[in-house]
Amino acid sequence: MSTFVDAKLMHWLELSDLSWGDLLLGNGFSINIHEGFRYDKLKDVACLDVIDVPLNSSSKSLFKNYDTSNFEDVLRALYHALNVNSCLNLGKEAELIGGYDNVRNALASAVNYSHVPEGMSVAGLIKSHFRSFNRIFTTNYDLIPYWSINSLGSGSFKDFMWGEGFDSSDAKKIWGNSTCLYFMHGGLHLVEDQYGFTTKRRSTGFGSLRELFDISNPELFPLMITEGHWSKKLAKIKRNEYLSFCFSAFTESSSNLLVLGHSLHADYDKHIVEAVAESPRKHIAISVWPGMRPEEIVSFKARINESISAFTKFVYYFDSTTHPLTSADMKNVPAFL
Repeated sequence: MSTFVDAKLMHWLELSDLSWGDLLLGNGFSINIHEGFRYDKLKDVACLDVIDVPLNSSSKSLFKNYDTSNFEDVLRALYHALNVNSCLNLGKEAELIGGYDNVRNALASAVNYSHVPEGMSVAGLIKSHFRSFNRIFTTNYDLIPYWSINSLGSGSFKDFMWGEGFDSSDAKKIWGNSTCLYFMHGGLHLVEDQYGFTTKRRSTGFGSLRELFDISNPELFPLMITEGHWSKKLAKIKRNEYLSFCFSAFTESSSNLLVLGHSLHADYDKHIVEAVAESPRKHIAISVWPGMRPEEIVSFKARINESISAFTKFVYYFDSTTHPLTSADMKNVPAFL
């Protein structure tokens, strides 16, 4: 509970003896596995000329006018515009279809470009480390956790997607020694229909991630929060029953929390930081990239201490490279045929 702040970082072994029931994963966890995840926003990737189908100038204007980085917002707007055009016979069908196809294909291209391929070399290793936690929360929408827990069977893991999909009435029925997964910002394998019902897309493998977006019903879209500002993320969470359930579970848990690869950014992640502050947790261990400048480490630690109140909680900061899940051993090794 000390409020003294310096640039020193602990080694994970100094903290490993404490009981860490909950794990929170951020983008740094995925980046350490695969460099393609380094981009902060998927929309930024979609603007790159090197991807198969980048956003064109008209599509970029839509994102700007709607003041969003969320592909779902723009795609839904175009979809509804198509319906209005058809009803009123405005003669803009070809233009609207072209815009819809460009945004959808740019999103699929960006995901394909930045995402690690299925069959990760470290999937089994990740799964073995995941089993030491009771609950795993992730704000990443990538498929690393999903593919990892399904390597060699997923019997010890629960994601609350049994039956036809997420049902809050039996979401707390967990038996046995299971590790529960919570995709707090959605995931590429999750789908929200027009009624807000969340289901999981089951597949033996995604040969191309494009198939996640090339679906016959445009109202079915991967449930993933690609917004930037924390307030927009929180608004999206509150509108979806599954995401609200995950966020409530995170806020209400009293287990010690280990945070890996998460920047806890003041603008992007304030809702996460506030949830930690409001939770009954007493011990929080936060990984820090040792490559940061000393003044950056001090600034980060001071901000987090102030935000979650170091007076009432024990907060520890450790070198991220010293934890097995964010060490150099976790780099994915591509398979060469």
